[in-house]
Amino acid sequence: MKFYTVFLTALFFAMVLVSGLMRMAYKFNFVDVPDERKVHSVAIPRVGGIGMVLGSFAAVWLWMEVTEEVRVFLGALVVIAGFGLWDDRADLDYRLKFFGQILAVAIVVFGGDVMVHTLSFAGCDPLPEWAAATLTVFYLLGMTNAMNLADGLDGLASGVSLLSLVCVMALASLADSTDLLLVSLAIVGGTMGFLRYNTHPAQVFMGDTGSQFLGFSLGVLTVWLTQRANTALAPELPLLIVGLPVVDTLTVMTTRILKRRSPFKADRSHFHHKLLDLGLDHHEAVLAIYAVQTLFVISAYFMRYESGAAVLGLYAGYFVVLVLFFPVAGLAGWHLDKGDAARISLITRGIESIRRQRWLERAANWTVSGMIVALFVAGGMIMRKPTLDMGTMALFIILVGLVFRAFRLPYSSMMQRLTIYTCAILIVYSLNSHAPDFISNFRQIFKFFFIALAIVIAVGVYNSSNESFKLTPSDFLVMIVLLMSAYLPVVRKTHMDFVVLQSVILLYAVEFVLRRDGRLPLTVWVSSMAGLLVVGGRALL
Repeated sequence: MKFYTVFLTALFFAMVLVSGLMRMAYKFNFVDVPDERKVHSVAIPRVGGIGMVLGSFAAVWLWMEVTEEVRVFLGALVVIAGFGLWDDRADLDYRLKFFGQILAVAIVVFGGDVMVHTLSFAGCDPLPEWAAATLTVFYLLGMTNAMNLADGLDGLASGVSLLSLVCVMALASLADSTDLLLVSLAIVGGTMGFLRYNTHPAQVFMGDTGSQFLGFSLGVLTVWLTQRANTALAPELPLLIVGLPVVDTLTVMTTRILKRRSPFKADRSHFHHKLLDLGLDHHEAVLAIYAVQTLFVISAYFMRYESGAAVLGLYAGYFVVLVLFFPVAGLAGWHLDKGDAARISLITRGIESIRRQRWLERAANWTVSGMIVALFVAGGMIMRKPTLDMGTMALFIILVGLVFRAFRLPYSSMMQRLTIYTCAILIVYSLNSHAPDFISNFRQIFKFFFIALAIVIAVGVYNSSNESFKLTPSDFLVMIVLLMSAYLPVVRKTHMDFVVLQSVILLYAVEFVLRRDGRLPLTVWVSSMAGLLVVGGRALL
């Protein structure tokens, strides 16, 4: 439960803080004003990074035993986030911004001994101290700025970072490095809390505070992973874990230098700009980049114990393909023309006619709502006796939810959603780990229940109107992250893979009902409170 608690704490704090900070952003001039190279057309608050950082910090301080290693890392993050916050407010000169990055890097390199001590070509001998320090400083500065430069579309930098962080978690789990795993999970929670508001069209941007925080964190965590947590990993593996942002940054800077322009002067030469120029819309461009980054991190996981030469060779191959893709696309005249509507067949017209009647959408909504309510109420009653910590958490969530609703406090709707999500995960976890003895073949029945629920959701989504449930790149990202998490060694070791997969289905069932109705369904919220009350009561009795 500690992993869940760390994640939930970071997620909750980030969601609440970002929502509150958005209201203050215009007053304190934390806004991103559009210009000719940006894709947004109105001023957007850029305070998301603050909530992301504070949410991650809260989870670490509340639930982890902060070792000296973690304390140094957090100190460096304070510096990097502080200068990022200053930059978001005052648009710092690049030299002052660079000074802040160097200061943060110096803290972890010389204060925390986070260094690339070995490389494959150097054999088993450690690098000289000066060489290790120089290489690490260069890498961490490069990573910090690469993620900063990659932050060009809604959900892009945060989504790419999430995929890399899940890979770090998987490899840390293999090495039984609990501190590294928990710190990574806290950052994942904070990032997902921010991403809730950053899906296109974004309500908030992360700003330099968030992008530098993510880039610097990924740099430090990948060095920590390969140089300390598991030295059997190829030292060059961080290149694959980080993946696309480094390729993009090196390509963009090289192109600018060849054109005799400053490598730091912003333009529209990033991969995401080129994808938009090929005719992809915002969602498609982000999804394409997610797909490429997923290929990088999956490759990193399966190449973890290969030689450094093999890792570098694969990375170089990906690099060449990505760099050559856009010139080849230009020469071949590839462009998505969405102005020509395809002729609709008789079958397609029939399907569209059914969809316009909306009866399938309504039926799916009622069915999904009924299945959620039945699971919450019945699940709490038929599970074996819950543990005391589960019961305490359930009763605490009930108390907070009732207080927020009774006094109409800010974020009341968010707290009600948290109640539903907590009940969903607790019920699924309990019924998988503490299946009732008096129902034969319960696990098989439980699996069929979720298969049926997934089918009904799919029918409802397919037949939904444009104004209701619509899958976004962030939805696909969450599905990818959770499905990857299902195969984390720590998850498989505790037989939690089905818990993760079923939680994905159940949470999307809740989202489907919520988005379709446009407001929080009272029956679902009441049933979640009832389910939590049963769990809490049974644990205490």
